[in-house]
Amino acid sequence: MGESLSKATKPEELVVFKKLPADIPLDNIEIPEKPENRSRTDRKFLIIFGVVILLLLPFLIHSMIMGDLARWRGYDQCGNVCGQNNDKYNAWSCTGQDYTNKPYLQVYGSADNLLLARRECVYSCYENYIKIFSTCYARESFSDDDSTAMQEKSKDLDDADLSSYLNKHAWRIVLACFVSLGKFHGCLVIFSDEKLTSSFVGVGIGMVLLFKNATAAVVWGILGGVLLFGLIVVGVIWYMYFNIEKIIPNSEADSSQMGVLVMAIGFTVIWLVLLCVTIFMYKKVQLVIQLFKEAIKASFAMPLLIFVPLITFFCELIVLVLLGFTSAYILTSGVLTQITYDYLYYASNNVMNFTFFFNLIVAFWITQFIIGIQYMVIAGAVAKWYWSKNKQDLGKPISTSARVVFKFHLGSIAFGSMVITVVAIIRALLSSLAKNNNLKACVDLCMGSIESFVKFLSKNSYILTAMHGKPFFKSGKRAAKIIFHNAVNIASVNYVGDFVLGMAQLLIVLISMLITVGIMQGADSEYSWMVYLIVFFVSLFIAVTFFATFETTVDTLFMCFCEDSLLNDGMSRPYAMSRDLMEFVENSKKLYGEKKD
Repeated sequence: MGESLSKATKPEELVVFKKLPADIPLDNIEIPEKPENRSRTDRKFLIIFGVVILLLLPFLIHSMIMGDLARWRGYDQCGNVCGQNNDKYNAWSCTGQDYTNKPYLQVYGSADNLLLARRECVYSCYENYIKIFSTCYARESFSDDDSTAMQEKSKDLDDADLSSYLNKHAWRIVLACFVSLGKFHGCLVIFSDEKLTSSFVGVGIGMVLLFKNATAAVVWGILGGVLLFGLIVVGVIWYMYFNIEKIIPNSEADSSQMGVLVMAIGFTVIWLVLLCVTIFMYKKVQLVIQLFKEAIKASFAMPLLIFVPLITFFCELIVLVLLGFTSAYILTSGVLTQITYDYLYYASNNVMNFTFFFNLIVAFWITQFIIGIQYMVIAGAVAKWYWSKNKQDLGKPISTSARVVFKFHLGSIAFGSMVITVVAIIRALLSSLAKNNNLKACVDLCMGSIESFVKFLSKNSYILTAMHGKPFFKSGKRAAKIIFHNAVNIASVNYVGDFVLGMAQLLIVLISMLITVGIMQGADSEYSWMVYLIVFFVSLFIAVTFFATFETTVDTLFMCFCEDSLLNDGMSRPYAMSRDLMEFVENSKKLYGEKKD
């Protein structure tokens, strides 16, 4: 590792990168760059971003005016919507019907072919018709089993008093969520008894404390646990292969044996590869562990970092709600069109179809833009913590970083999010054009890898922009150079680190669900699935929220570590890194036979 750093960019090149006088002492280089020395970056892309949003508005307004959410209930063959009083069109005498008391749409004909089938709004379904949601279909269109299942499902959705069940067992839901949340019980105390909540330690905060006090044990425990679990799976599959006749009847054993053999060989190869990678990257995992320790220190030094992803979540939730609302209107939009002399329907035109896809693209761009803001705000705060000589007196690093991002670098985020959006559009287009399944799988694999790399490079560009205040493309070039010279370390930090964090999130969710099963004992009913669903999403949300912050912190610390190793030598120019990380660097130098100077 030390060798790769020594061959990387010379420290003086940072002066050129930051456009400073050539004779400036390296000691005078400030990281992160002061706000007064920054300028607005990539403003034209922020303008493009705003113009695209403004261009979407007239298309949305037109489509929403031509849409009606009530059409989801269905309309008859003259375009009259069931359950409401309809407008009159002079061109068709059958329009303008008052169906306030006829909320259901009855469709005559086979459910397999409803095109041009006769439709009318009715008070209730006729005999030998079954109601599925708000539409009545002929019973003979379905098999007896399908008919019964659909009726029961429809009845459950219509008549279920789900809210009363949730209210009755609200304390169980709150308790189960609190067990998974831990540190967020202050937000939940209004829903439950404070003495009850204060007596529990959450799974989430328990995992955080494990990372804080036993980082190496957690990392190696997760990696070792995965290898052990994989070994058990491999053993079970081989046992099935050698005892196939005891498990499967003789008539089917021969045909199944080859499939089990292929599965056993495949899993064995995968397990051996994982084992070899773990052994090969043993020393690199030590870097991951050290960065995790530093990330924990930074997280505890700036506990308000956890609220940045929460704000991001609510912003994205608003975007998704607006996307769902506008998409629902667009999908119901249309112009009343006559197909035959007695059959009319609402036909969408090219403008409405374009609006639907344009709306999706803009919404995706906005979500990537919001994620970019989160990433750069956290990166700026963590960089401030890393480079600060007095880590006990940071001031307000999060609010300072947020002000810098919103004042100077929204254009760079708009540029990065636009690149990600363009790659996603190309991937979607190529995937839709591929007719062959094998070709489509290859396209998805290749374009998925490209999209992942673009996101990875964009994140590192955001980190460099947060540190040095330079435009997205220039920061991306420097980030690519650093990544190139630290490829093995980058692989270990990203793949091993992301894998460990992913497994930690999975453990939080699984343990929370197991505890919920115990809490829900004695309260089982047909609605229990809703409780488990709530707890699952709450625990998953909290796990993803915290570890998203943690992952960004680790990535930022690594880029700071690389810059620190390039800019300083630990002697004439002291490192900004902590003593623990410095000792790790020195040990790595000894390992690679480098001189300390």
